[in-house]
Amino acid sequence: MTARYRVGIIGCGGIARSHLRGYRDIPGAEVVAGADPSPEARDRWEKEHGVPRMYASAQELLDNEQLDIVSLCVWPPLRPELTELVCARGIRGIVAEKPMAVDLAGCDRMIAAAERSGSALIVRHQRRYSPRFVKARELIESGAIGAVEQIAVFNGGRGGGGDLITSSSHMVDVMRYLLDDAPAEWVMGQIDVRDPAFSNGPTGFQQWEETHTRYGHPIEAGAIGVIQFKGGARGQVECGIASRPRPSYSAVIYGTEGVIETAGDPARPGSNRPDTGELPLRARVKGQAQWIVPELPPEDGAPTPFTDLVNIMERGGIHPLDMHSARAVHEILMAIYESSRQRARIDLPLSVAANPLVDMLAATAHN
Repeated sequence: MTARYRVGIIGCGGIARSHLRGYRDIPGAEVVAGADPSPEARDRWEKEHGVPRMYASAQELLDNEQLDIVSLCVWPPLRPELTELVCARGIRGIVAEKPMAVDLAGCDRMIAAAERSGSALIVRHQRRYSPRFVKARELIESGAIGAVEQIAVFNGGRGGGGDLITSSSHMVDVMRYLLDDAPAEWVMGQIDVRDPAFSNGPTGFQQWEETHTRYGHPIEAGAIGVIQFKGGARGQVECGIASRPRPSYSAVIYGTEGVIETAGDPARPGSNRPDTGELPLRARVKGQAQWIVPELPPEDGAPTPFTDLVNIMERGGIHPLDMHSARAVHEILMAIYESSRQRARIDLPLSVAANPLVDMLAATAHN
């Protein structure tokens, strides 16, 4: 049977395997080809993952395949150019890994390319699909904890390795999701520009000694940011050495009449993520003196970003991980850097198109 949706994956490293699994769960979708400069990766994807055709470059892939959907699993600095390349071929659906880019200029290039071609571009902040955060939003919307006053999110405090745009992009997106994507009004933050201390073998640090970059872009050792959202709620993001000792990808939501706590990501087969035995979610809700522990569906249940992408390609609509939502996340992260650079509160929208961390690191190197 001919595939209804022909999919190509550009960048066939570890994260791309989750994209492969996601597409294989969609009836009528088939990953027909991939592209990666590594001969070992191409051979592995052909033999172990059964992808029919592998190419050494994105250009070669696009020249030889008629595709409906493309996943961009390359490092962030490469995403704007590759998005432009894919959009120029009229690809209908594009799934980019997070963070969207390394600066707002890159985000805007990607959005402009998708708008020119009419492509549906999404960025895979998939944790807003996690049952623990879906349930937390349901509790908030039901009024179970009153009005939300603050949401605190954590990355790196237990196990290390967290930084703003690599990992906290997920949790700022979760924060926005829990607040029904309320716009941010201003940001104040501080970062530590020293080199991060590695622990638990975090990924993405190839050639660190030469480049001092993670996934091809600079990072900080730790950061704290406060975000004021329209409607009154505040967010606080903590990562790296500045995070409290809570699991990465966890959150605490404080309301006027209660509180919700979530654990970090659950352990998965084949991953190095430990099983902490913590409850995925618990809450103190108004009218009850004890914690409640709601029952949650399995983590691998539907829908997924991939199924939702196919749905909007067929029926129209706006994807929960739409490119404009991803840009709003990235603007907050860049504003934290800019606040640290200027030592000031930063009102949004942010006028700085470049990555302020780059300027800070350059200034530090000259001192």
